[in-house]
Amino acid sequence: MKRKSADDAENGIDVSGRDLSSFGSQENSSSRTISNFFHQHIVKEGTQNLEITLLNISRCRLGPNGATNLLSHLSNHSYIKTYQLNLQRNAIGSTGGRAIGSFLHQNQTCTRVDISLNDIKAGGGPLAIELISNALVANERLTALLMNKCALGPDGGAHLAHALKVNSSLNELQLEGNMIGPVGAETLFDALQSNRTLEVLGLKMNRIGGGGANVNGAEKADVRSLAYALGNNNGHQCCQLHTLDLSYNDLRCLGCTILAESLGQSQCALRELTLEKNDIGGEGAVALAHALGSGGSKLQSLVLKGNAIGDVGAMALGEMLQHNDSLRILDISSCSIGNEGGAAIGSGLSMNATLQTLNHDKNSLGSGSNHVLFSEGVSTNKALKTLHLSGNGISDEESLDSSTWGEAVANALSSNTSLQYLDLSNNALSEGSIIDEVAAHTSITTANLSDNDFQSISIETQLKLAGRMTTLDMDLSLNALSSPPLGRLADSTNLRNYLTLLASEKTAVTRIRLMVCGHGGVGKSTFARAITSENDPSGFQASLSPVVEWGTDRLMDWASRLGTLWAEDAARLIFDEGITGKDLTNYVDTDSGGNSSPSELLNSCSSTYQSIDTASFAKAISALCAKGYLSTVGVVKVQGQVPIGDNRTVSLVDFAGQSEFLVSHQLLLSSLHTLCLIIQPAPSFESRDHRHYGSWKYWRQFLSSLGDRRRGSLLLAVSQLDKVLAGEVNNCDCEDLISNEFKKIKERSSGAISCTEALRLDYRPGSIADTIYRAKQALSKSTNEVAHSWWVPNSYETLSKIAQNVAKTKSANHELPILTRDELVHEINNFCERVPQSSALLGKLTTDPRLLQKAIEYMEAVGDVMQAGDQLLIDPIGWFSTFLAHFVKDDLAVSTIQIDNSALKKQRGTIHLADVIEALEHEYVSPHEHIAQIMELLCGLELCVPLDETSFLFPCLLPHLSPCIELLDEGFLNISDVSAVRGHRFRESSGFIPPGLFLGLVARLFQRLAPGTMEPTRMWKDCAVLFLNNKSTRVLLRCDLDESIIDAVGMAPSSEQIFVGAAKGQASIVIWIVHLIKMFLRNYSQLKFDEAWLCTNPECHASRDGRYSYHGSEFPLLSRATSKKSKAHDCDAEGCQRFLGVGHSLDLMQLSCHEPCTTCGKSQVFRLRDVIDD
Repeated sequence: MKRKSADDAENGIDVSGRDLSSFGSQENSSSRTISNFFHQHIVKEGTQNLEITLLNISRCRLGPNGATNLLSHLSNHSYIKTYQLNLQRNAIGSTGGRAIGSFLHQNQTCTRVDISLNDIKAGGGPLAIELISNALVANERLTALLMNKCALGPDGGAHLAHALKVNSSLNELQLEGNMIGPVGAETLFDALQSNRTLEVLGLKMNRIGGGGANVNGAEKADVRSLAYALGNNNGHQCCQLHTLDLSYNDLRCLGCTILAESLGQSQCALRELTLEKNDIGGEGAVALAHALGSGGSKLQSLVLKGNAIGDVGAMALGEMLQHNDSLRILDISSCSIGNEGGAAIGSGLSMNATLQTLNHDKNSLGSGSNHVLFSEGVSTNKALKTLHLSGNGISDEESLDSSTWGEAVANALSSNTSLQYLDLSNNALSEGSIIDEVAAHTSITTANLSDNDFQSISIETQLKLAGRMTTLDMDLSLNALSSPPLGRLADSTNLRNYLTLLASEKTAVTRIRLMVCGHGGVGKSTFARAITSENDPSGFQASLSPVVEWGTDRLMDWASRLGTLWAEDAARLIFDEGITGKDLTNYVDTDSGGNSSPSELLNSCSSTYQSIDTASFAKAISALCAKGYLSTVGVVKVQGQVPIGDNRTVSLVDFAGQSEFLVSHQLLLSSLHTLCLIIQPAPSFESRDHRHYGSWKYWRQFLSSLGDRRRGSLLLAVSQLDKVLAGEVNNCDCEDLISNEFKKIKERSSGAISCTEALRLDYRPGSIADTIYRAKQALSKSTNEVAHSWWVPNSYETLSKIAQNVAKTKSANHELPILTRDELVHEINNFCERVPQSSALLGKLTTDPRLLQKAIEYMEAVGDVMQAGDQLLIDPIGWFSTFLAHFVKDDLAVSTIQIDNSALKKQRGTIHLADVIEALEHEYVSPHEHIAQIMELLCGLELCVPLDETSFLFPCLLPHLSPCIELLDEGFLNISDVSAVRGHRFRESSGFIPPGLFLGLVARLFQRLAPGTMEPTRMWKDCAVLFLNNKSTRVLLRCDLDESIIDAVGMAPSSEQIFVGAAKGQASIVIWIVHLIKMFLRNYSQLKFDEAWLCTNPECHASRDGRYSYHGSEFPLLSRATSKKSKAHDCDAEGCQRFLGVGHSLDLMQLSCHEPCTTCGKSQVFRLRDVIDD
């Protein structure tokens, strides 16, 4: 919230946060400064006197002298009347504290003073609190004094007690965090027995204790005197306290029991009691419940948050609720209450007629199947207005009686008429009827259902919610919502905007994509051609033939797709010479090492077809013959669509199986609103040595790692059945293996697979028609499941058509298919001018950035665009298929740039700008004019990073760290010179890391770390070496996909050189890099990483087979709780790329054990400055 300025404050002066240190300068100078400060406000008001409702000078760096001068000015100038004064956090010290005492002694107008967060003992001299207390004796005007965290100590409590015995005006006293202790507290409590005006007392975090015998047998000071003052005093007159905060004071059971004795007394005036974090236990809760259930209590608010009262305490409180008629608020959050304790609270609610707010957050209500809290409590209670049940482990798993929590919640809401606020966030609810009932509930105005497992809301409920958006604030963020298509971003604002638009112009989704996935050579392209062959499967058979059976036409098609400057001449050569597949080997010579070169026959053709680079053409022919079939290169948007009824169509996308493409695949496969078909050949199920063994499992894990998948969106298929039927594989064994594997994959798919068996892809002439029929039936069923309740505003579809028309225009003009948001808005405005009848709602997209973003996300889901920052790539699938194929090689073939003999320019993943322009010139007019936009988009997607103005690094083109590349021999890691080592390991708990993850991490770090920290010569697909501290310190990053681990290991000649920035504690360089890794891993929310530190002994980080290897123990880590919210952390804003900043404090970890390393036997010392061998 924006802070009010002095000019904004009505009848007040608010300069909080400004630098007013000049108030503390030399006396004459400061006097003029302060006079001018007030004079400007006198001039503004046009009066001789200045009455200030609130003078807020908090956090203004006044210091002792500044505070003294200001307070003296206020005391000595009667024309200034201040009613409230805020001097928080000004480092006023004891000098300023004494000035406060003088001010309060003289001033007779100020009613509220706040000097919190000032250490008024600092600086020495006479005790400031003594002067302040003496002033309170004489002051008859002050009603509120706030002195939180002012370092008062026990003496401060004693002095204030003296004042309270005499003072007759003070109503509120806040003393949080002053460590007054049991002795200081007891003097205060004694004073309360004679005070009749104090109503609000805050004593949070003062180490008061609950009393009891100390080690010498003497009695400690306790809260008995407080209980006496409150009412447990045999009928004597009581103090008038109605609000008391004793949080974090270690009262324990004894202190709570003593205090409870007074709460049931009719003369006790207390209305609000806060006992958070006092370790009162179940027995303390029982004592409180007994007192409050006796009938005499007037207490209206009881906060027991953070006390482990358990089911015993909860049962007592539940019994109390059946009889109590005064309590309005009960907070039992984080109280270790289980299912039975929650049920007891529910029973109490069913008979209670006064409780309005129940906070039951962060307990374990869902640990059992007793639903009484809802079935009896919420459903019948007529008074409860606010209910908090966040973080209770409530899920929709069926209990023994087949009932679920979701059903219980929904049924209770259908009967309840009083609730206004409901918080069920951070549970595991998925029952859509809960949302249905919230939408139908007439009194609920706020519903927090975030961070659950809701996936879809019926269109009827969405429309009902749209009608309630003016009175209902609903948060569904952090749910994998596919309908409405907001994913995890369905907070109240996004949800309201979307539903409002939907209610105006709803339309059903009719287009959906099928992503055909699998390793190379499993038959993805074959399936795509078969199912889009319309009603002519006979012509499809020819496409299944191997290369040696290809005719001239197919070879011409292959040559024309090489994408080189001479591709068309190559196709013409094939036509003119009538070359077929069986003739190809005549045009290539291959030596014993497998290297290919043009044959004499191919060289003889060069005179006629001079543009052909015969050496490169021979290389391409050799690769094609070696493989035996034509592979998909990159991503291909299959021509034609599959109609599946209900006016719906499915478009197909064929994904290459080569590992180089998996980085780009991640960008296209992460949408919730797609179908995915994974193909695995039948022979691979029988042999672990088969190169396609485990394809279903691998691709299921790959897709799951990219995000949530909708129910029914995943299909499995078996190809190459002809080999089984031909007897190459045992049919019976194979069928059993396929069936068993299907069951395993389905069980782990979290509902993404809903079909009962895998598709059998049999393309033999007598079977292909039935195969296509069954495939379309399966697609129809899955599409209905995925698109069920997936309705969108009609404006979204209109916007898609606008984008498609722009794409067609750009394609016809051979222009790059890139559009900025501003250009898209311009196109929308043009459309609205041409078609004014549809402009009213479509025009909202141009004025509301959030709605426009949702529309763009919808277009991403259906494959119309891909966004990166401000750039929109139209028809991304088609574009990627042509662009990336220029740079990414096939399994055996080489890329276009390599064919064109530009390999010398491309080293270790480096692509030169000239190569990109040259490749694009095959497709587009003047690509050099838009090259900046293209590279900005690719860098935004982190597919590449700039090296300099003329070259870019594509991490997916980096080589693997093979045994012949020895880190030690290259000098990248000199383990023999290392004496300080710190290591951090991430291990993915499910055993799978997407192959593009580490490459994306490399791209992210390369862009953000200081120049020279990372270089292409020290980077591989699975490894990178960082140089820091003038190259004296190395950090090895490595990823082992087989083991599902990512390591960050820092090495240096000395412990001091492990430092970076000014951080203290653990191995700072490693913590710094680990923080950046963790921020990157947020992009993979589906993956769960366990963390560990590695052994600090260099001997466990030695060389094996010429390569670095780790063979020490792993020391598991546990996350340490922190009050900072990591979700709000921004590495760019905090500067985490250049130094630790505040980022590392978000990742606090602690060892779960302290055992020695089992390999080297040495005890571990992880602190930075300790000697490693201690």
